[in-house]
Amino acid sequence: MLVFQNKIGKGYVLASTYLCIAVTLLIFLILFWNSYPALSTVGFDLFTMTWNPAKDQFGVLSMLFGTLAVTAIALLIAVPLGILTAIFTSEILPNRYRLYVKSAIELLAGIPSIIYGLIGIALVSPWIATLFELSSGRTLVTAGILLAVMILPTIITLTDDALHNIPQQYRETSKGLGLYPFEIIQKTLVPIAKRNIAGAVLLALGRALGETMAVMLLVGSIDKIPEPFYNLLSPGQTITSKLGREVGESAFGSLHFSALNAIGFLLLLLVITLTIGTQVYMRKGIRTV
Repeated sequence: MLVFQNKIGKGYVLASTYLCIAVTLLIFLILFWNSYPALSTVGFDLFTMTWNPAKDQFGVLSMLFGTLAVTAIALLIAVPLGILTAIFTSEILPNRYRLYVKSAIELLAGIPSIIYGLIGIALVSPWIATLFELSSGRTLVTAGILLAVMILPTIITLTDDALHNIPQQYRETSKGLGLYPFEIIQKTLVPIAKRNIAGAVLLALGRALGETMAVMLLVGSIDKIPEPFYNLLSPGQTITSKLGREVGESAFGSLHFSALNAIGFLLLLLVITLTIGTQVYMRKGIRTV
């Protein structure tokens, strides 16, 4: 009976694994199939600046730049803040308060993105406009700041779990060697949990790249790269905001629809590349330890 149950469990795990792989491949193939007319017709002209569906011009460089800029701003804010907050909740905050604080943080992850977008329009956008004396606060920086708030719960929760699940004996051994609490965190706990922390950042990166509604409301939705390019207080466009605004206006099967699928396909390739790169980096780091 036990052998039979083990076989069922093993079969269930294998079936789930193959199903996940099949779904991923199916998404990849469907996007590629719908993108092929644009990829074959427009070709390398996709990597230009001009987006004008009426003239069959579908340049995506401004959207790629906006996506990378907004995501970079969000990660620069959220990663250090999220890791430091997780260290506080896991190692400094008394256990009787930890559950309540962590539950409150996790509630932030359940707020719909459209609500974040409305809050951004009401609070963040006017604040940015006033602070930098801009005519409009809908800029790449505004979208990046709001996106940082949205991905913070992911980083904090997963990093807190990674640190909290380290056996207590590591802390006691480090304390016995004469390390101060800060040194225990820096030299013992963080190196042990670094792979899980990297996984938390990777999941946050995936949400940052894929967020649509909140970014669409705040980024300005203008198809251009700022001049100069580092002037991130200018409006811009991301791949997701472009898809959110135009996919409903394009006719199914048209070149415009295919071009929108093509930029979605590029986003998928970007996420896959970053994921594989992170995994390779982490495995090299583990081998060199």
